[in-house]
Amino acid sequence: MEEKKVGELEQRYQKLESKKTLLMKLDETVPWSVFRPILEQVHDKPRKNNPGRKPIDAIVMFKMLVLQQLYNITSVMKNWSTRSMTDYRS
Repeated sequence: MEEKKVGELEQRYQKLESKKTLLMKLDETVPWSVFRPILEQVHDKPRKNNPGRKPIDAIVMFKMLVLQQLYNITSVMKNWSTRSMTDYRS
């Protein structure tokens, strides 16, 4: 059962790579790591305690905001699409 899920995930990644999505093109041209110190400075908030979900990586959030602006996506649509797509994962 687990092998089937891994196989499906690999097929999904191959399909995305063959389409050469905008995010993939941006990954090739934009040095995202350069933005990390600035983003973490802005995004850094002390956690009150450890329970709960860990925060989304600052670079991933930045990529989502860039795509939101490029595609003129509302935050509701962004939330829906991040659940259904694997493009946003780094």
